Amino acid sequence: MAAILPFAVILSVIDGGADFEYRYVGEAQRQAFKTSFKGLRVSQIEAAVPQLGGLLRGAYEHARSLGMPFVIRGRVDHEPTDSKLLYHESVFLPLGVSDAAVDHLLIVGVQIPEPFWDISTDGLTRLAAGTSSAVAATAR
Repeated sequence: MAAILPFAVILSVIDGGADFEYRYVGEAQRQAFKTSFKGLRVSQIEAAVPQLGGLLRGAYEHARSLGMPFVIRGRVDHEPTDSKLLYHESVFLPLGVSDAAVDHLLIVGVQIPEPFWDISTDGLTRLAAGTSSAVAATAR
């Protein structure tokens, strides 16, 4: 876990999703947002910066209500165009003490210079062929 902690955020789910509180914010996340949200609630961010707060709440509520991991990737909208970190990839992992409810979210996100999913058609064909070969070799 130590290797991912700088990229991690841990949130408590408050009142079944009425709000979310930042319990841990790793150093890479503090740098990416140019602030630390530790101890803040999403409702406070919504009051100060409604567009960002709404975006965060939507992603967190999706993770909470879905109850299953998912990934978001795309362009970073707050970096200058000459930045080396123009894309982000984040995984949302709902956590809970029981199957009944998600009580925490673990989010791990990185910013990268180029999206790894920008693969040519030839690259996808080679990737698919390699996967098929690996599956066939495993089945033997």
